[in-house]
Amino acid sequence: MKTLILIPTELEAVALRRLWPDAPIRITGVGMAETAAHTARIIVNEHPDRLLMVGIAGAYRKSMRIGEVYAVAREKIHDIPEHFFTAYESTWTLDGFPTGNSNTTNGIGLPDAGSDLENMEGAAFMAVCCALGVPCAELRAVSNYTDDPYESWHTDEAVEALAQAVVKVLRS
Repeated sequence: MKTLILIPTELEAVALRRLWPDAPIRITGVGMAETAAHTARIIVNEHPDRLLMVGIAGAYRKSMRIGEVYAVAREKIHDIPEHFFTAYESTWTLDGFPTGNSNTTNGIGLPDAGSDLENMEGAAFMAVCCALGVPCAELRAVSNYTDDPYESWHTDEAVEALAQAVVKVLRS
């Protein structure tokens, strides 16, 4: 089965490349537009059987620990008016991880709107995968709380935890 790992930035891929040098990683870029474009191109050109989006995320809830990895069950674009609202759901179940719902945003620190996490790519990724019929899943490692200033993010810790989680998923 051909599984590809999509990651927004090289910074988020470093630990996985160290743990698994031949990991089938594709960098998508940051934000919804870049992620949608790269995801569509990858599907059309590489014909994967399934895609796994991984990256860091902000947590809305202080009960969520820094470095904890969540399987995202549902994504929505945070600032779309309710009458245009669409939720995108994972179509590949990842066992062994706590699950959470996520807002995809163009910024940080927005109100939770009923979600557990925030990121900048997930809804675009899931929308393209669902539209093109490719099974998809998403893992996010908590690097910060949504109200934390960037200087206090724990990116290295989150990226390490994320890499270990990806290896666990793909070797199981």
